[in-house]
Amino acid sequence: MLLTLLGLVAAAAVVVVAGLAWAIHDLTAIPKAPDAAGLARSAETREARERAVAFADEQTARLRVAAPWAEVLDSSVADRCHAEARSESFGGKRAWSGVTCERTTVLYAAFDGEIEPRLADLDGALAGGGWKPRSDGKTLLQQLRHVHSPGSDATAEQTAEALARPNAVSVDHVPGDGRKRIALTVAVMDGKGFPSVNGSWDDRPSLSGPDAKPYLDRESERVVYFDWRRVDAEGLKAKAYAGHRYLMAIGVSQVYASGCPGAECNGVGPDW
Repeated sequence: MLLTLLGLVAAAAVVVVAGLAWAIHDLTAIPKAPDAAGLARSAETREARERAVAFADEQTARLRVAAPWAEVLDSSVADRCHAEARSESFGGKRAWSGVTCERTTVLYAAFDGEIEPRLADLDGALAGGGWKPRSDGKTLLQQLRHVHSPGSDATAEQTAEALARPNAVSVDHVPGDGRKRIALTVAVMDGKGFPSVNGSWDDRPSLSGPDAKPYLDRESERVVYFDWRRVDAEGLKAKAYAGHRYLMAIGVSQVYASGCPGAECNGVGPDW
C-alpha cells in the first residue's frame, strides 16, 4: 500500500514538473519573427524612405531660412527598420512588436542675441509650414515666457528666481493637417545643456563612439540600418558654447513604413 502511494506521489510530481517546464518554455519561447529585412528592402518602403528624406530636408531648410542668425555646427541621422520580441507584462508571453521604419534627422546650430525675437522667427516659420505645437499647445515663445513666469502670488524672491531661470525650451510639433507618425522638434538650451530630440541617439551616454548602435540583429530583435550618424554631444557643446550663448536642435522624425510580414505581432509602431 505504501509503495503504491509513493508511486502515485512520484507520478504526480513528474506531471507537475513536466507542466511547469512546458509553461516556462511557453512563456520564454520566442515566436516566429517578422521579415524585417524583406519589409525594409521592398520597393514600397524604399519609395517611402525617399519621400521621408526629402520631407526632412525641406522642413530643415525652411527653418534655416527663418534663422539666418544661427551658425550651423553639425547634424545627425538615425534611420532604421526595427522589430523586437517582448512581453506586455512581467512573466507574460513574448510577442513581436511589428517592424517600424523610422528616420530622425537633427540639425544643430548655435546663436546669440535677444532670445524672444529669435523664438518668434522660428514660431512664425513653423506656423507658416503648417506645424502646430503638441501637448500643451504652447509655442516656443509662449513656453519661454511660462518658464520665467513666477505666478500671480509670487514673492519678490520667487519672482527673481523665475527671471533667473535658464532660457531653455523644447516644443514638439505635429502636422496641422492631422497626419500621424511625423514630428518636428525645436529645442534650445542656454549656456551648458544639450538639446534633446525624440528619436535621436546623440545624447545617450550608454552608446560609446559615433558608430555605436542601440539595436542588434539577434534572436529577440531584428534590425536593418540605413543611415546612422551620431554627433559627439560633449564636443558639440564645447564648440557651441565657446563662442555662443545658445545651442539649438531642429529634429524631424517620421515613421515611413511599418508592418508585420510573415508573422503575428501585437502592435506596429508608435501612435503619434
